[in-house]
Amino acid sequence: MATTEELKARFAPNEVQQLTTSRQLHTLRFSPCGKYLFGGGYDAAIHRWAVEGDEPFKELPPIEGHSGWVQPLVFAHEAGLLFTADSWGRISAWNYADEAPEAVWTVADSHDGWVRCLSLSPDGRQLASCGSDRMVRIWSAADGTKQTELSEHADDVYAVAYHPGGEFLVSGDLKGVVKKWEIAAGKSVGEFDASALYKHDRIQDVGGVWRLEFSRDGKTLACAGTAPFGGGTVQGVPSIMLFDFDSGQLEHTMKLGAVKDCYVHDLHLHADGFVIAVTSGTPGSGQLLLQVPGEDAPFFSSTKMSNCHSISLHPDGKRMAVSATNRGSNGNGRQLKDGEYAGNNSPIHIFELVS
Repeated sequence: MATTEELKARFAPNEVQQLTTSRQLHTLRFSPCGKYLFGGGYDAAIHRWAVEGDEPFKELPPIEGHSGWVQPLVFAHEAGLLFTADSWGRISAWNYADEAPEAVWTVADSHDGWVRCLSLSPDGRQLASCGSDRMVRIWSAADGTKQTELSEHADDVYAVAYHPGGEFLVSGDLKGVVKKWEIAAGKSVGEFDASALYKHDRIQDVGGVWRLEFSRDGKTLACAGTAPFGGGTVQGVPSIMLFDFDSGQLEHTMKLGAVKDCYVHDLHLHADGFVIAVTSGTPGSGQLLLQVPGEDAPFFSSTKMSNCHSISLHPDGKRMAVSATNRGSNGNGRQLKDGEYAGNNSPIHIFELVS
């Protein structure tokens, strides 16, 4: 395992390009082939850019077809499919490399309301979804046929992830309950206690498991969100709880900032043993961090971006993209000189990761 100083020398993010957008985006994901970057929009569109080597990213026409916010973006590389879902319960599959992608299949009412997360099985055959209806469902990735329904959560389910071995699935909810499902049996066989990521305050539920991520070897499960400080105007310390998957024991809790920094919105467990994470807080604060679990501080951090919501590492391992929010977005509603209101947008920051 490399030392922190060695990692600091090898990985030094340097911003090389910024993409301007007219809309607010959430999730960013590079395609597995590395030729495209996709972004889920709050305008019900899937925004996309062509990535050609070291050349500037070229914006392509967006993919239309959703009715609500598009957040989950998941790829099936061998099948050439992109799976997306929205806040109205629609899941769709697209041939993402087509010049004008059209839906291969769509399930219009996969959940009663917001589909919060999607995850593809390691063999590419199953697609898991979860939502605000407290349900976890498994679909055929080939045609969208529902295969299994898992209904033991008592609260909204925010995140779902397949174990790299393919035998298990995990799902995390509003109150920090993370269930371990044996897929073949269709039942819960254990739980991880991430309740530190939840608090009831001022008649408000704050927190929840916002993101689940496995290490490449499947030994570590990361549960991300916030350690809530209070409700009202939400405050909390962005946190990642790292569990040993087999035993269920908590190994590390990473505290990534102050109470104003709020939520870990996205993370990547790097093969070299460190965590890449982005956070979004108030008022308009955002962070990009690279940190080794067990260390007290990141070996790289940047607070130059406002309200960071997503991070995606390019397949070449040398570049990454971060979606942020325009400065002053917390003041949206201030009247402009022409009498109209400013809408939010999401600048996309492209970094070189490897020094």
